[in-house]
Amino acid sequence: MDTVALTRRLVDIESITGNEGPVGDFLHGELLRRGFQAEKIPVEGERFNVFAVFPEHPCPTVVFSTHMDTVPPFIPSSEDAVRVSGRGSCDAKGIIATQVAAAERLRKEGIHVGLLFLVGEERDSLGAKVANQNPPGCKFLVNGEPTENQVAVASKGAAARGDRRRRTHGALGLSGVGGVGD
Repeated sequence: MDTVALTRRLVDIESITGNEGPVGDFLHGELLRRGFQAEKIPVEGERFNVFAVFPEHPCPTVVFSTHMDTVPPFIPSSEDAVRVSGRGSCDAKGIIATQVAAAERLRKEGIHVGLLFLVGEERDSLGAKVANQNPPGCKFLVNGEPTENQVAVASKGAAARGDRRRRTHGALGLSGVGGVGD
C-alpha cells in the first residue's frame, strides 16, 4: 500500500469540521475496495463516523482510531523529498493512511484490528460522543494523534479530587498541547 499516495488523496479533500462528508465518503469507499466491511455511523446531518473491520473477524480486540476533520483554512497537499505537507497531513489524515496500512499488514499475519474514523474532533468531539453511545466493543483503542513519535497514555482529560463542589474555569489549550491553556 502506498501510504504517501493515500495521505495526499485524503489531504486533497477539504474536511474542515462540519464538512467531513466528502472525506468520509471517500474513506468508506476506499476501505470497501480494500476488503474491509465498512459502515457509516450517522452523527449529524451529512456527517458520519466510519467504522471498519475485516469480514472474517467482525469483533476485533484492538481498534485504531483518529479523526477525519481539520482546522481551517484548507491547504491542498504537496510533497518534497522528505515530507508530505498540507492541512491534515499529520493531524490526522497521514495517521488514517498509516492505520489502514497497519491493519492490512496485521491481517496478513492473522491479527485483525478495527478502524474507527471520527468527525468533529477539532471543535466539539461530536463524533467521539456518538461513538461512545454505541462503542465498537473492543478491549483496546489506539487513538492516533501527532505526538512527535512518543507514546502518550492520555490527553485532554479531567481528574477530580477532594471536594467535588468546587468548580474551576479554564481556557482550552492548543490542540492537546499541555501548558498552553489556563
